[in-house]
Amino acid sequence: MKQFYFFIISLFSVCLLQAQDYKFGKVSKEEVQQKEHPTFDEANAAILFRKHRVYYEINKNTGISLVTNVHERIKIYNKDGFDWANKTISVYQNGSQRESVSDIKAYTYNIIDGKLVDEKLRKNGVFQEEASKYSLKTKFTMPAVTAGSVIEYKYTIKSPFVTSIDDVPLQFEIPVDRLEAEVKIPEFFGFKMHYNPRSPIIFPIDKSRESFRYNYTQKRRSGDHVSNTQYNQKSIDYILNVYNFQKDGIPPLKKEIYVDYLQNYAAYLRWELQYTKFPDSPVESYSRTWEHVAKSIYDDAGLKQEVNKTNFFDDDIDELLAGTQEQPAKLEKVYNYVKNRITWNDFIGFQAENGGKSAYKDGKGNTGDINLMLVSMLRYAGFDANPVLVSTKSHGIPFYPTRNGFNYVIAAVETQDNIVLLDATDKNVAIGELPERAMNWRGRIIREDGSSDWVDLMPSVKSQNTTILNMQFDEEMVLKGKSLSNINGLHAKKFRDSYVGLAENDYLQVLEKDKGNILISEIDISNENAIGQDIKQSYNFELRDAMEVINEKIYLRPMVFTALDENPFKGEERNYPIIFDFPSSETKVINFLIPDGYEVESLPESAIVKLKDGDGIFKFIVNFGGKFLRIESSLELNNIVYTSLDYEGLKNFYGHMVNKHSEAIVLSKAEK
Repeated sequence: MKQFYFFIISLFSVCLLQAQDYKFGKVSKEEVQQKEHPTFDEANAAILFRKHRVYYEINKNTGISLVTNVHERIKIYNKDGFDWANKTISVYQNGSQRESVSDIKAYTYNIIDGKLVDEKLRKNGVFQEEASKYSLKTKFTMPAVTAGSVIEYKYTIKSPFVTSIDDVPLQFEIPVDRLEAEVKIPEFFGFKMHYNPRSPIIFPIDKSRESFRYNYTQKRRSGDHVSNTQYNQKSIDYILNVYNFQKDGIPPLKKEIYVDYLQNYAAYLRWELQYTKFPDSPVESYSRTWEHVAKSIYDDAGLKQEVNKTNFFDDDIDELLAGTQEQPAKLEKVYNYVKNRITWNDFIGFQAENGGKSAYKDGKGNTGDINLMLVSMLRYAGFDANPVLVSTKSHGIPFYPTRNGFNYVIAAVETQDNIVLLDATDKNVAIGELPERAMNWRGRIIREDGSSDWVDLMPSVKSQNTTILNMQFDEEMVLKGKSLSNINGLHAKKFRDSYVGLAENDYLQVLEKDKGNILISEIDISNENAIGQDIKQSYNFELRDAMEVINEKIYLRPMVFTALDENPFKGEERNYPIIFDFPSSETKVINFLIPDGYEVESLPESAIVKLKDGDGIFKFIVNFGGKFLRIESSLELNNIVYTSLDYEGLKNFYGHMVNKHSEAIVLSKAEK
């Protein structure tokens, strides 16, 4: 019966797709009246139709342009889907050349008094802003959007950067009922097409070739005189390579915890330029190695120039380091000097947007300004320092050699034993640490001699978070105690990112949240602003309702509010790899004083559970003697990347923790 039900739903969906008119403006009453998605009923919105066309336009006056047309029709099911009514179109600019957005046409459709009514997006509802020196954004919010609305828009992007075709997206966080994509590339451009290797979805492709002729008129010259009646009629014949993609019923990206960046697992098409061959011109190869890419960026994108500038800071660095002899102390001083003097303006890039000199003067800059300046200062201070090209998590992982594979830069100091990575854009990272956005697989270090190598960006040093609870309960069955924590490494960075600067009352609410009927007092935190040092925290607590009394026996879960209450891995299956933030050691020690007049009747048993190949270990050790009970629960995660094949093992591993943390001690009144 259930299979028959799904068959009917699927059949209905196919019939509806066939009946729909996807021409712009032909939104149907049935589309607006739809209450939920027929296949993915949990969806807050759905793309009913998306068409993405890419082609080249040749104009005798302006030359060749790369044109992208996008047409989208989206159904908004409820208020949680309203974000899909906000559209941002990002384009690129470089110097005097820039991409442009034009021909925006957009409507919102609603049912009012039984009639289908459309509301047009006005020109004054479209805004443009310069997001950075290299990025322009066009934004608009669809008018009159409510639960049930259908929105539809189309726009055109024209680009002078004809050797770079943007990714063609094929999957989103909401379902797509119908997607059509077409890419037409003249034979002058030798592009290789790539599917996202991290996506399990492969789209059927229809490849074809079309003959095309471009006709134009050329004036004939005779000396310096041009006759109005003398013309040459010319034409160019060439082949268009045509790629067509069509697919119905594309599932949404599944949101799962511990994913580095969800969009990195979406289906898309990526285009790698391998060569150009224009008429009457030789073949120009763009197939490069990573060494060629790194060197071209270093030489041509201004990195070499920036890291060799010293004349605007040399006196200040001389004064800063006067009397300092030890290299570690010098490194710390220079690093902190840059962090404290220059504030990141939230713009990323491997190029210096304003230039180090301006950023130094103004006290702000993008990632290129700050970290290339850091490299320059470290070199001036005598360190073997070099830039490292990085792709942030949201930019994806570069799978083939291309300048577009990188969008970020950090600094590195090479010593005889290792490479120390530094990023001065984040006030809370210590030497050797990176902000989360930059911890993405590998980066490419470019040395002063032009050589380059891969550098591992993923953290390898284990960060520790240890909490000790000393507690006992009184005559009124109130559990009283003291919590002491020691937090270091990237655990400390997360703490600083989240809590430093909060008002005391706000932080008190954070501490008391999800801890039951608790009263916390005498909070003391030290080293919260001493980046690189362990954070130490303590507070007193009184916890009511921490135990149950049944037949004069006391049942108490000794892990209390430090317990892992639920397994984070709940699904039956896993689509994507599991990626934790960093190697971690988390220890919780419970010291419990058995009150006078009671004795221990039952205790949890000790247990040790291991993940495969020593990737992780969970220890639950129980010790009892006299009046003192000590329970130590520790979780060691040595590996941070697990495949979907490891999911069942991780799920069981965390299940053991939940079970042990839920076990209670049983106390009974002692016999006199």
